[in-house]
Amino acid sequence: MNAVIAEVRRRKRVTFAEFMELALYHPSAGYYTRRRRRKAGTAGKAGDFLTAPTVSPLFTRTLGALINELSATLGGPVSLVELGAGEGSFLSGVLAVTGPIGMGAVRRAVAVERGEWARRRLAARCPGAEVAGVLAERPRPSGPVVLFASELYDALPVNRVTMAVDGERRALKEYFVEVGPGGRLRYALRDPSTPAITAYLRDANVFLDDGQVAEVRPGLRSTHANALAWCGHDGVALIVDYGHPARKLYDARARRQGSLVGYRAHAMVLDVLRSPGEIDITAHVCFDDLEQAAADVGWERGELRPLGSFLALHGALRFLPPAAAAGDRLSPDEWAELSAAKRLLVPDGMASDLKVLAQGRGRSWQAYSKLATPPLLEA
Repeated sequence: MNAVIAEVRRRKRVTFAEFMELALYHPSAGYYTRRRRRKAGTAGKAGDFLTAPTVSPLFTRTLGALINELSATLGGPVSLVELGAGEGSFLSGVLAVTGPIGMGAVRRAVAVERGEWARRRLAARCPGAEVAGVLAERPRPSGPVVLFASELYDALPVNRVTMAVDGERRALKEYFVEVGPGGRLRYALRDPSTPAITAYLRDANVFLDDGQVAEVRPGLRSTHANALAWCGHDGVALIVDYGHPARKLYDARARRQGSLVGYRAHAMVLDVLRSPGEIDITAHVCFDDLEQAAADVGWERGELRPLGSFLALHGALRFLPPAAAAGDRLSPDEWAELSAAKRLLVPDGMASDLKVLAQGRGRSWQAYSKLATPPLLEA
């Protein structure tokens, strides 16, 4: 029997958040943590979904150049911390631009990844990087820090709720998961498992319509605050993810059924209870949680931009094939490179759906803010 289903059966019934934790991070059967024998991992063309670092090298080249500029402005190297580092696609691409760890703009690189198989690949791919399962395992840095996370928070477990209607009665209900006939997983609606869910919706000023479904992460605020606090008083955080502020994320006109979805072989999977451990599961991030987390630890709440705008602001166009800028004929490889880069830059799809939240504190934030200020003619 599937190990995730067996664990749900053992517990008799679990919240959807507990199911998502098992389906994605079960030690031996989780989507991100189970042992993978084949060369391909979870992300990339050979995986189940694309991320910004795996779509085009333009992403890591732009971020690497930004770190070089930040280091030059600060007058010394920075510590680079990546949460949810996977197999090292981002880190290796950035280090190719900044230079090896300790010899260029990055004096220390910390890569946090829950999957043991991915940590092994990352360590081999990025010599000198400090690889850990959780951030708290590594000593806190001294000096300026750049904290980076790409599509990590949308893969953290969510509590799934709905406003149920029975006649004239309305009540908030939570989705639980249990094993039904034939050993298949199914949903069961029950009262919320914790008062934190109701408190979260109240504090976010969210009022669900009748029958509306939504996903919430009551613990995300503290999770992000802890990561920022670990970085200290001199840092910049760049968080890349799918999501919206609460007023848009919980708008019933746009997302009446929430944003929960699965992916397998680059195809959308609506039944996320099917084949647990074999599909990616994701739900949009509420960026208000991350902004409040920053305020909790004395960081600036930051600025939220679409991915394409963020990359263009930081000079991504200079990394397009030179022949494209000159209007010359492109080779097949250059066409492929340009096509991939356009997915990150053209305001449609990934370039607009993915957002970048920049936050910071201290000298690093002051330096970054200058680099992120558009020229007067474009402001």
